[in-house]
Amino acid sequence: MLFRIDYSVDVSNVPAAQERFATMDEKWDGLNLIGRWHEAGNKGFMIVEAEDMVSVGTFCHQWSDLCDLNAVPLMTDEQVGQILS
Repeated sequence: MLFRIDYSVDVSNVPAAQERFATMDEKWDGLNLIGRWHEAGNKGFMIVEAEDMVSVGTFCHQWSDLCDLNAVPLMTDEQVGQILS
């Protein structure tokens, strides 16, 4: 399954978030990062592939002390086509 994870970092947490990101101290267990995009400010999003929401929740939890995160399941055109047919 594909998921979009939106994030925003409170201004007071930016230095700590930058430090964690710079060390790449992230646990990706059960996730495949498709891509991550950052806005010029303190927001961004990523697309990940995961077998279940538990892996996504576990990933988000490790950042929850520094960021507000929102995970949304996504569908491909093919999947939407299956629903509509």
